Amino acid sequence: MSNWSLYNGDYDNWKAQVSQMEATTYLHDNEWAEHLENLGWAVCRWHYQQNGRSIAFLQGFLKCYPFGVGVLWFPDWIIGNYKLSCEVTDILRKSLSLRFLTIRIRSHHPKNDQELKFLELAFSFASNSFGSALTMHLDLSISTDELLKGLTKNWRRNLKRSKKLDYEIVEVRDSDTIAKLYSNLREAKGLSKLFFSKQQIESLMNSYGDQIVVIGAKTPDGIIQAIRGAIIRDDQAFDIFAATNVFSRKHYLSYSLCWELVHRCKSLGCNHFDFSGVDPKNNMGVYNFKKGTGAKLVETLGEFEYSNSLIMKKLVIYFTNFTSFFLK
Repeated sequence: MSNWSLYNGDYDNWKAQVSQMEATTYLHDNEWAEHLENLGWAVCRWHYQQNGRSIAFLQGFLKCYPFGVGVLWFPDWIIGNYKLSCEVTDILRKSLSLRFLTIRIRSHHPKNDQELKFLELAFSFASNSFGSALTMHLDLSISTDELLKGLTKNWRRNLKRSKKLDYEIVEVRDSDTIAKLYSNLREAKGLSKLFFSKQQIESLMNSYGDQIVVIGAKTPDGIIQAIRGAIIRDDQAFDIFAATNVFSRKHYLSYSLCWELVHRCKSLGCNHFDFSGVDPKNNMGVYNFKKGTGAKLVETLGEFEYSNSLIMKKLVIYFTNFTSFFLK
């Protein structure tokens, strides 16, 4: 017999089972669960059992409201082997004892016809997308010389320019420093949305501990002008922080920081660096920067949504800052 059901095991058992699955990311881990718990989400987990053995897993995050209303967020989708069924949405709703359920998912799986057909049957494409379904992957298994050769001419030139300034690259653990740089970045670009709040930054730093590497460019006056950080998960690295001020952009410090971060991840045993999203249409500058490292473009399945009540879905959108309500 095969079926989905709520997972009632503890964090240690979850880690032991999920770590054996292919195509997992940090979004399936206990640390991400701890991070979102800090921000007010309830952790919900399911497993797909076949003959008493768990062969697939799903980690989601729930916020409940009066009258049996719930909002369920999946920052990544199912891992493992499972039977594709359009009934999965009803299973999720009933297992949580909710009358009305709005679901939002973002699948980081590379785009493929099998999963896409299932998702299109059970869900609809997101009406208000948080970001692009495109990302870039850099192969760190090659030698340093090969990585250097993979840089575009412009990227290599800007890296050289960044080294003309007097600064040192230091580790950064202070959330105030990171939050201030993100605030500067938002003001400089005239954006209304804050990339990361201080609370979110503190939660990430505390949840991941030594698994999150953040470095900064510090000038002789003691000011950290830019930061870049990644989450390290086994042999994978995931770009998580990138913030600069006007001074650092003038002196191309993003190039030296990115190059140093890539090398640190490689020295820690990573053979894969995920640049965590690009949008060639609306943000060509960031796309060209990441492309210039030699990273390859990857199209993921992207974002989908479901609700068994159109009215509740619209209320959720109306009463929340929808783009910041959900997290990465």
